[in-house]
Amino acid sequence: MASLLPYLKRLEITGVEESDTPTTVNNYLPIKEIVEVVDQEGNPWEPVPPGDPLAVAEGKGANWMSTNVYELGQTVEARTAEYTGGQEPVTYRYRFQTKPVGSDTWINPAWTNTTNAKNPVFYTIDTAGQIKFQSQARDASDPAVQLNSMTGIKTVAQSTIGAVTINPDTTAVSAMGNATFSVVVTGGDAEDLTYKWSVRSGAAQLDSSDDAASVTYTFIGGESAQIQCTVRSATASNSPQTNVSFVLIT
Repeated sequence: MASLLPYLKRLEITGVEESDTPTTVNNYLPIKEIVEVVDQEGNPWEPVPPGDPLAVAEGKGANWMSTNVYELGQTVEARTAEYTGGQEPVTYRYRFQTKPVGSDTWINPAWTNTTNAKNPVFYTIDTAGQIKFQSQARDASDPAVQLNSMTGIKTVAQSTIGAVTINPDTTAVSAMGNATFSVVVTGGDAEDLTYKWSVRSGAAQLDSSDDAASVTYTFIGGESAQIQCTVRSATASNSPQTNVSFVLIT
């Protein structure tokens, strides 16, 4: 019976039989011999020895793949951790955590359940800043034991808008005449560029969409005008960028 005692959290004694065994020690401490332990249904109770503690399997923690490119728009690959031990059932799950540029707080999305293996998982980078991968096992203990396995933190650099020029940068047009202008972006690595054309000075009428890379204006009159294009990017650190074309009206 002594072998049961390490596994008992609470014991309720429901009956004591008479015995010839001395019942006290120094007339103060009663001595009782436990002969049977039953569960709440009255069935004989047998202890289940605890299993091994939850642990990350040797050499099988969460990791990034060496072929990853940590840039906006790239899809990166991680591998979940593999665990040993823990009280069944054990839940295995993972998530990618991000911290945008300028923020002090990590964004923690919902967990995705997985199996206990080095499984490949993928994430498409859509935010500049930092990214890390978290793998977790959570067992059925009360309270639950959970164990994380984390990758290192990777930095995702912000993109930039290159040099903005307008072609032509200067031109001459007769009154009520028209001219076509195109924006050219040289260098930079931002791919989500948007354009917005406007009349900075003078009298001109836009004859096409104002958000295209190439537009046409009709010049109403006056001596000169300036046509401006503003280039923006939601991911670039130097957004927006602008330039102008100077128009002489003859």
